[in-house]
Amino acid sequence: MNFGPVTKLVWLLFIATILIFWAPSRAQAQEKTTNISITLEQAVQMALRQNPAFQTSTDETDATRARLHQVQAAWFPRFDFHQDFTRGNNPVYVFATKLTQRQFSATDFHLNNLNTPAPLDNFQTSFDGQWRLFDSGQTLFHQRSAKRLVSAADLETEQARQDLILEVVRTYYGVLVLKENTNAANEALKTAEASAQRMQTMHKAGLLVDSDLLSAKVFVSQMKDRQIRAANDLAFAEMQLAREMGMSLDAPAELAATLSEPELPAKSIEEWIRTALEQRPGLRAAQLQETAMHDETKAAKAEFGPKVGLFGSAERDAMTLGGPSGTNWTAGARLDFNVFAGGAQKARVAEAMANANKAKHNVEWLRSGVQMEVRKAFLDGNAAAQRAASARDASEQAKESLRIVQNRYDTGLTTVTELLRAQTAQLDARTGYLAALQDRQVARAQLERAAGVLTPESALITGTGQP
Repeated sequence: MNFGPVTKLVWLLFIATILIFWAPSRAQAQEKTTNISITLEQAVQMALRQNPAFQTSTDETDATRARLHQVQAAWFPRFDFHQDFTRGNNPVYVFATKLTQRQFSATDFHLNNLNTPAPLDNFQTSFDGQWRLFDSGQTLFHQRSAKRLVSAADLETEQARQDLILEVVRTYYGVLVLKENTNAANEALKTAEASAQRMQTMHKAGLLVDSDLLSAKVFVSQMKDRQIRAANDLAFAEMQLAREMGMSLDAPAELAATLSEPELPAKSIEEWIRTALEQRPGLRAAQLQETAMHDETKAAKAEFGPKVGLFGSAERDAMTLGGPSGTNWTAGARLDFNVFAGGAQKARVAEAMANANKAKHNVEWLRSGVQMEVRKAFLDGNAAAQRAASARDASEQAKESLRIVQNRYDTGLTTVTELLRAQTAQLDARTGYLAALQDRQVARAQLERAAGVLTPESALITGTGQP
């Protein structure tokens, strides 16, 4: 098909219009995809939904519930279906099989038929059933233990949830601090480069000695090294946060929060410890596991008791699946009582008792550890608050000091060494203040996690109110 000049011009204008309107919208869509502003609360929610390591905790809980269902299945009767095929000329096999097939005849009593029978096929269809009515409480104790382990698994999942929240808080504020550090390093580098450029001009004019110019260049190199390190640390922290949130490592998100000085928790350290001993999920899980191990000890001892059960079977035997057949059934009751098993049952009791003692000692160790964690987090929070206040004042003082030294240097009243020292002190004071703010926020999260109350609804996460 041939297009005229007018038609070609119309098509070109149409395509150009599409490109004009489509390209900006596509760029905006890409910008919305990559530049996502995420609050701490959103970061925590994303991590709880998408973090693969946390999902393993829920998988373990599902596995524990499945084990409970396995134990509960012992209360119910068991039925099995069997379909067997056999062929042979063993005289005993042929004789017995013909009887079960209801195909035995007088000719089968002939000596030749008894001694050298022809091969015989047998299709055996059977149903077997058994039901344990009494096992000296063994199933009951196993079920109690499994139920407690399910509850313990739920608590361990909650503990893993709080651990993940703490890590997200730590990394989230770490990214904020490193961004501020990077900005501070960039500003310091620009200031150092501007100072070096000004000194270069003064040196050419003969107003500056060589040593001062060299010192300025060395300082520029130091600030550039500091800026490179800060940028590298920030990139790694952003990847770590993205990994914790279950996001792609090459698509870091913009953070919406800002660093601030939170108020100190109003509770006393004794109140926090009481809360931890009552609510810490890991400690409560360990206590349930200790009780479950005692139930397992009782179940092991129950193996020495008698067991009573019913059994039965129904059977169909035929030479072909659809041919003439014989049917039969059997049913009965059984009493089992072990007399001697080489000491295996006694060893199982000893193992169960050892596991119970192990769980008991684990609870005692966790209890003291929880108290220590609460005390440390409480003290770290107070120390971080004091450091933040001191670092804030130091940062303001260093900024003012740098301004004064800069003016003195410009008028020739001080040395370049003093100026560079003031610039370094101002940068160190600013980064120290930011680090103290991060430590204070993380200490709050550690205290709530140690007490077992760090949830996505915590004031620290939502930013509403104080704990």
